[in-house]
Amino acid sequence: MTEQQEALCLGSLRLVSVCAKKLLHTGVPWEELRACGNLGLVKAAATFSPAVNPCFATYAGKCISNEMYRLLRERRKHSKVTESLDAELPGGLRLHDKLPDDTDMAEAAEARILACDALARIRALPEKKRRVWEMRFGLAGETPMKQKEIARRMGCSRARISWVLKEGLYTKRGRF
Repeated sequence: MTEQQEALCLGSLRLVSVCAKKLLHTGVPWEELRACGNLGLVKAAATFSPAVNPCFATYAGKCISNEMYRLLRERRKHSKVTESLDAELPGGLRLHDKLPDDTDMAEAAEARILACDALARIRALPEKKRRVWEMRFGLAGETPMKQKEIARRMGCSRARISWVLKEGLYTKRGRF
């Protein structure tokens, strides 16, 4: 490290503390944040170019923050859940309180039944209207298409496709 880079680092040590203070809520120890921030400061001093960015503090602040965020990503990637279902979470909850219960499963089953009912009603539409719905939402195993693509394939305007979809929505809404 050159004398100039060392002078930049020594003059900007307070900047590391400021950046670390913003990330204290993450649960990472203060010393670890500062060490990581110091590494970012050294990298900033080594890569700083006054021709590109005349203000070292702005450049160094970004480098320091980026290095700290990298640390947080690494910690998150390597963290493992080792708590039991009875471990208490913030707010007095337990992990097993967060698991779905029978009512959630019943609601999901009811939603599936409604979806099947809606699909049966769409299949009861006249051929062309049914085909528009199938192409738009990928109901026939195809990938969903945009209205413009459907219009081109069926030889009509995009407004007509929009009208068919809207008409099917309003006429079927009362029966769902």
